Amino acid sequence: MRILFLMFIAGSLSLASDVFVDSKTGLMWQDNSDAKYIQKDWNGAMLYCRQLRLAGHNDWRLPSIKELKHILSTEPRDGGMKKGFNYMGGSGYYWSSSENESNEEFAWMMNFKRGYEYSNYKSYERHIRCVRDIQ
Repeated sequence: MRILFLMFIAGSLSLASDVFVDSKTGLMWQDNSDAKYIQKDWNGAMLYCRQLRLAGHNDWRLPSIKELKHILSTEPRDGGMKKGFNYMGGSGYYWSSSENESNEEFAWMMNFKRGYEYSNYKSYERHIRCVRDIQ
């Protein structure tokens, strides 16, 4: 039997298994080992999130660059992401769903280790952290 622990962290709910709920934004974030280890190109990342089945939900999507900025931590001790997240990929680069309007071959990503957004080729493989809206 699986036991689920709940922790309240500054307006957020961390489910000790696989997801992080941000009550301020109304978003549920994927937070499992896949978010650390899986990397795909942009189209693969979009498909991965659409096909994700996690925490009893199947309405996951790739977050916008604005949503990714919201989970960026400015505190060095947090390791790049706000407190409550357990997994971050080695490079720190995560895809967003936001395409670069100046170049259709590029999309925006967030580098959590360095704290900035970056636009690059959609063909590059980067980490994925899916998100869903909560009602």
